[in-house]
Amino acid sequence: MSSQDKLQWEARWSRPAAAAAFAAGFLLLGGTVLFQSILKDRPRVQALPDFLLSVNDSPGALIGAAALQALSALCLIGVFYYLFQAIIHRDGQIPRWFVYLVFAGPAFYAISQVLGAIDRIDVAEQFAEGQPIFGNAGDKRAEDLLRDDPNPVAIALSLAGSVAVAFMFVMLPLRARRVGLLSPFMSILGVITGALLVLQLVPLVPVIIEAFWLGALGALFLGNWPGGRGPAWETGEPLPWPAPAQRRGRLGGAAGGRAGRGAADEPSGRNGSGELGDPADPAEPGDPADAEAVPTRPSSRKKKRKRG
Repeated sequence: MSSQDKLQWEARWSRPAAAAAFAAGFLLLGGTVLFQSILKDRPRVQALPDFLLSVNDSPGALIGAAALQALSALCLIGVFYYLFQAIIHRDGQIPRWFVYLVFAGPAFYAISQVLGAIDRIDVAEQFAEGQPIFGNAGDKRAEDLLRDDPNPVAIALSLAGSVAVAFMFVMLPLRARRVGLLSPFMSILGVITGALLVLQLVPLVPVIIEAFWLGALGALFLGNWPGGRGPAWETGEPLPWPAPAQRRGRLGGAAGGRAGRGAADEPSGRNGSGELGDPADPAEPGDPADAEAVPTRPSSRKKKRKRG
């Protein structure tokens, strides 16, 4: 495949890839908002029992939230594959087995979201039908139910899917930055997204960062980037992303060129004060035409008389 064919492929699939990035971000936010809506704050009930009681009250909402998050994960396949192919077009040294993770990771993660939601509904029903519920005793009983009712398939798919997706969030931005497809900021933000996906240190922060990164990536795929995309997108060659100083210099040079062209195109009939002169006005005293119009008087010298 020639460089022109590669650029044509990227131009043809840029819109579907951008749509997948936008959809992944919106579905992720929608699933998170729906999941947060089922949570309630019950008095004298610990956090884990309160969660199980909330799930038992709204099992359909939990399935809906899991379905939205699963669809978001499936949309990542289109995002990762487009970015993977763009990297391949500029750097043939990237391992080809990455493409298996591009498809398998989001698929495993999506399936695990749905299976995990079904398991939580079963555990929540068992917890709501028994005793105790309140206080530390209820918290210990909830932990025991979750520990005694594991789903090895869901656990394995969740672990494999989350690790594979996090690996894609880390490795693809780093490779894309190396060939000039992503700015340093976008590359670092992708790495942070992958790390938070596995660590889950703060509940909502990873979701917000991932949605923002996906939205920015979709805009980049469409070419809507402040100051323009890196030259690697236009040439198909592994050219580095311009540094901020280089970008400012390029924009400043373009503005200076436009100013120079504008000054050269202005009419030349300007007077000394910088204002345009009227051709119909009489010539000013300092003009050559005025010197020719006024005749010069011959100088008369008086002859000195001789005194006798």
